[in-house]
Amino acid sequence: MPTDEREDGTRPPTGRATKFVVLGTALLLCVLVAVLQVTTPPSSHIASVLVAVPAVISFGFGPPMIIGSAVVAAGIRWLLLPAEPQRIGSVIGTTVVICVIAALSCFVVRRGERESARLRKVVSVAETAQRAVLRPPPETLGHFRTAASYLAAAQYARIGGDLYAVADTEFGVRALIGDVRGKGLGAVSTASAVLGSFHEAAYEEETLGRLAGRLDTGLNRFLRDDEAFVTALLLQIAPDGRAEAYSCGHPPSLVLRDGTVRELPAGTGLPLGLRALASAPADADGPRSAVTPLRPGDTLLLYTDGIAETRDEAGAFYPLADRLTAYQRAHSPPLDPQHLLAWLQEDAQDYSCADTYDDAALLALAWPPDRPSRRAETRKKTPPGTA
Repeated sequence: MPTDEREDGTRPPTGRATKFVVLGTALLLCVLVAVLQVTTPPSSHIASVLVAVPAVISFGFGPPMIIGSAVVAAGIRWLLLPAEPQRIGSVIGTTVVICVIAALSCFVVRRGERESARLRKVVSVAETAQRAVLRPPPETLGHFRTAASYLAAAQYARIGGDLYAVADTEFGVRALIGDVRGKGLGAVSTASAVLGSFHEAAYEEETLGRLAGRLDTGLNRFLRDDEAFVTALLLQIAPDGRAEAYSCGHPPSLVLRDGTVRELPAGTGLPLGLRALASAPADADGPRSAVTPLRPGDTLLLYTDGIAETRDEAGAFYPLADRLTAYQRAHSPPLDPQHLLAWLQEDAQDYSCADTYDDAALLALAWPPDRPSRRAETRKKTPPGTA
């Protein structure tokens, strides 16, 4: 992963514009002090303002420049001594204060550099861990273009308890999105257990209900907390475009088609980790959802509640369907799934208050209009009159 961290552990260079502003401010301060000291009565204390020069320089430069600015400020103060020769004690005091402030500024800057380097290392490790747990989906899967994104609620976090996965199986393209109850490393390990079970069972179980049962069984072997659970949504799109979903306490997926947004019907079951409370066995099929035919040009969006439950300052929830409708009207088809997710994350963040944005995972599967279903391709290749 690319990073802006230096090999010596110090902070990266400040922007050129910032350096110009800081240096210009310090120079202007020195010039003003010198002019005012000469033009005002000797009893004024204008020259004592020079103690601020090292502190100003510390906003854009490191210890060498801070020390250099302290030397310059102290030199200017001594050069102004002939204008008030009777105040040598004040000059000495100002010089001492300049040196103290310069030393403190160097200490603060160096400490900030170490903390910044440590933070970048933590972020780098967290992002590496996330990529190991949440493997980016391939750009194309079956006849779909895919994209996924994850944004943690914490400002510097790159990992949390939301999860997603896709697989191209003999039953069709299968997708999973889920949300682990809780936060921290415990939620990450739970998400990893669910994903591991999915990548194995998705190729073996014939129905989504049985797939959910396998995930629940695998999770219960892992969990040590009786109150832990995972809400999840399983999606299957057959080679001919017929789609069905199975919800384990998770929000339904959305179908974006011709400027409209509608929910994809789903069978329902208990969240993963809680299915043992039901009377039916964990591997039972469960209620089947209605099959929804998809067609080229459709886009499926799977999301976690970090998006849907984002609130503004008035407490109103993010109008997901309305915003997606507006996005379709503003962008000509076919939709780019990667651009759609990037826009949605940014739009939800702009809508939210600082403390109402939760972890948010998104998964999009877009069927390009120029890519027919596998059944249609088979019909084209089969000569007329053949079985």
